[in-house]
Amino acid sequence: MKLEKYESFGVNLANVRNAWETRLIKCMNEVLPEFADFDYCAICIQDVYALAMNHLTPKYVQQGTVLLKKEYTDNDFRDVIEMAVEKVLNNPNHQ
Repeated sequence: MKLEKYESFGVNLANVRNAWETRLIKCMNEVLPEFADFDYCAICIQDVYALAMNHLTPKYVQQGTVLLKKEYTDNDFRDVIEMAVEKVLNNPNHQ
C-alpha cells in the first residue's frame, strides 16, 4: 500500500478506517473453525472478509474516534460471515 495514495494536501489519511474491520476479523476467528470444509488459504480468507465487509454499511472513523452506538450485534457479524463462507465454499476462487 503506497502511502502517497492516502494523502490529501499533505494530510495522511491511511488511519481513516472502516470501524467494523477489526470486529469482523475477531468474529471470523470464532466462526471459521465451525466450517470443517473451509481450507484457510489466503484467497478464501480474503474472499470471506471482502464479501462480509460488503454486506455491512461502512462507518469510517479516524484514529481515536469513540463509537457511542453499536450498529451491529455479534449475531449480525456472525450472519454475514456465515453467508460469505457458504458462498466461498460453493464457488472457490482457486483450484
